[in-house]
Amino acid sequence: MTVLSTATIAVLVVTGTTAGASPAVRVVASGPLDSMRTPVGLTAVGLGILGMVAGAFRKKKIQPENQRKG
Repeated sequence: MTVLSTATIAVLVVTGTTAGASPAVRVVASGPLDSMRTPVGLTAVGLGILGMVAGAFRKKKIQPENQRKG
C-alpha cells in the first residue's frame, strides 16, 4: 500500500466519521445546472482515461540526434 492510498483512506474515514457525527441536515434548493453535474463529471473522467490510454500507445518520435548510429 502506498503512502498516497493510505492518506486517501485516512481522509475518507475521517470524512465519513465527521459526516455521521453531525446531526444537522442542510436542504439546498437545486439549480438548473445541478442535473448536468453527473453527466459532465462522467464525461470528464471518460475523456481523461481515454487520453491516458491514447498517450500510452502513442508512437514516440525519436529526434535524429538521439538515434543510434548503425
